[in-house]
Amino acid sequence: MRIFVINLARAEARRCYMLQQFTELGLEVEFHEAVDGRHLTKKQYAQVDRNARKRMGLKPQADGSIANWLSQRRVMQEVAENGTEVFAIFEDDAELSPDLPSVLAALEQLPLAFDIVKLSRRTPEKEFVSSMRLSTGHRVGRVRYHDFGTEGYVITRGAARRFLASTPKMTWELDQAINYYWETGLNIFHLDPPVVAHDDRGDSQIAEDRVLSPLQHREKANSAYVLWRRGINCVQREWSRRQEFQRRIREDRMGVGRR
Repeated sequence: MRIFVINLARAEARRCYMLQQFTELGLEVEFHEAVDGRHLTKKQYAQVDRNARKRMGLKPQADGSIANWLSQRRVMQEVAENGTEVFAIFEDDAELSPDLPSVLAALEQLPLAFDIVKLSRRTPEKEFVSSMRLSTGHRVGRVRYHDFGTEGYVITRGAARRFLASTPKMTWELDQAINYYWETGLNIFHLDPPVVAHDDRGDSQIAEDRVLSPLQHREKANSAYVLWRRGINCVQREWSRRQEFQRRIREDRMGVGRR
């Protein structure tokens, strides 16, 4: 399985730490230079659908979030055009478990017709509904109703193509866009227990830049209108994800989607 790590050129310490982790696990890794959120071009800004975000009452995207979106899509594009059928993407703020190599090997043989298997979980308190147990003892299943974070995940080549086609412009942050399966149609599973965790040592430049929200992107708007649009969007999104989650759980129980 090809493994990519997204890392800023200026974040050398992070790159060394990630390389050390993968080397100790006996895994080969390819570093993919991240887009730098501090130096975005007009062409890159144009890939954000600002009108869609306005309609939904959402704030402008932070430069770091735009850069992360562009970076991960570059990896997907590379593999979609000429790559293996299954590959893994990691951010440079990932903490890896010793079980990662065996889990990756097991996922390559997984009889479930998955698009993405998330290797980390940001909200472990959410209900986990198991679909299958791996030979490693880990379970693959669904999280109610989704779980953010893209520190590490396995994705198929076909899923990368569909994601790229269904999201020509950026509306949501990358980890939101991937997890909103009721919009993209992607078949997303999670791993329990996870083999990737968020490394919160605070030295990841990607994570640091992602939370920045430059003042020049803020726009004046009627507060009441913004809150109304945001409320409508939240209700619609909540209804859609609940309905789709229940539908997928029913299909899992009937054995739909087994290879």
